[in-house]
Amino acid sequence: MMINITGIILILSAIINGILIWYIVQLLKRFLNFQAQLDEFVERIQEYEAHVDAVYSMERFYGDSTLSELLEHSKAVSAQCKSFKVFYLNNEEHEEELEGEDEEAYDA
Repeated sequence: MMINITGIILILSAIINGILIWYIVQLLKRFLNFQAQLDEFVERIQEYEAHVDAVYSMERFYGDSTLSELLEHSKAVSAQCKSFKVFYLNNEEHEEELEGEDEEAYDA
């Protein structure tokens, strides 16, 4: 009788562990997909910021207050998007990226 109860508990434990492992794998897939989409979104925001900056630098539009405000707004949105990039599998790469951004902000 003792062997049967132990066997049943072992089988239940294996099934529960299998389900939990499957669930963790699914969560990791979703997380990596979300991270990839967030990286792409940040890149698009940075491209937009560069484009607005290029238009603002043109002689025809230089000094335009509307474009100046648009440029500042796009920089703020870009900075906010970068703050969402807190989940990295490689923390050293993330720290190097943050140090580079801090140096750019300090130079400005």
